[in-house]
Amino acid sequence: MKTLPAAACIIVTAVTLRASGVKDPLPASVQANPFGLMLSAPGLTIERRVELAGKLGAASYRPLAIFTGRWQGRDPECDAALKAGFPLVLTVRNGNGPGEPSAPPKDIVAYKNTIRSVLTVYRPAVLVVENEESSRLFYTGTPAEYAAELRASADIAHQMGVPCTNGGLVSALVALLTYDDYVQRGETARARSFALRAFDAQQRAMLGSPKAREALAKGKELIEVYRTAGIDYVNFHWYIADPSALEEAVAFLKTQTGLPLLTNEIGQHDLSPGTVRTLMAKVLELRLPHAVWYSIDSPNAKALIGPGGAIRENGQAYRDFIGGLGR
Repeated sequence: MKTLPAAACIIVTAVTLRASGVKDPLPASVQANPFGLMLSAPGLTIERRVELAGKLGAASYRPLAIFTGRWQGRDPECDAALKAGFPLVLTVRNGNGPGEPSAPPKDIVAYKNTIRSVLTVYRPAVLVVENEESSRLFYTGTPAEYAAELRASADIAHQMGVPCTNGGLVSALVALLTYDDYVQRGETARARSFALRAFDAQQRAMLGSPKAREALAKGKELIEVYRTAGIDYVNFHWYIADPSALEEAVAFLKTQTGLPLLTNEIGQHDLSPGTVRTLMAKVLELRLPHAVWYSIDSPNAKALIGPGGAIRENGQAYRDFIGGLGR
């Protein structure tokens, strides 16, 4: 892997973490690179993915999730990233693999022992508990069941001096909760402005639907879970191109939870280099300690790299932005 610039090797936590005993690794005044990567493309080996993360200037690495049902003491992607010098933003899911949603632990003692085993081996920069716990595609449990799992994970993480966060509130739900907050406070003009910037026409048409109300109810329950579970950060996902909407969503989540924020999944639904630059600039302005760019082509998300690992124009924008941090 290409040697990272000094600024890209620093990960800063902007606040002293809560009463977990986990402290900032460096003073908040240190200028740092908060940007990580999760990336893949057809034809790439694990080693090539890690190498590309270095070439793009990432300061941390998000490997594919470790599943408790498959854990046998090592993970090849984590090993490769650590060998290359990357701190890990590590997701652990209570399941048997990516083909099915995770479920709440049936045996909480066994689950905690697995979390302890994973953290003993890898000591990540942050432990991320599940992925998009608000979505039934990824997690079958209720907010109350997730709360028990999150508290158990945080307990073990803090015993081992590792910061802990939730799996990531889905981007569209973060926006919906922010919009609803404006509505509930009677700030009609701000609600309308936010909706125009954060939602497409189809989403705006669904804002008052039963499905939206159901999502809001679950989101509000999860916000209460985050506020009381003893975690160090609130983790949210973000795919909305408007940087002002990102700022508003961050302000909302901070107010509601009283916790610092990070994102282990931020990305784009277009290939515009401008989207990359404006969102990265806003992340710096908001002083998020970790912002992991999601670089995998999917039905909606667009990666920074193409098949075989060719760096796209938006990937060049990511690399160039990081390259300018030390100037």
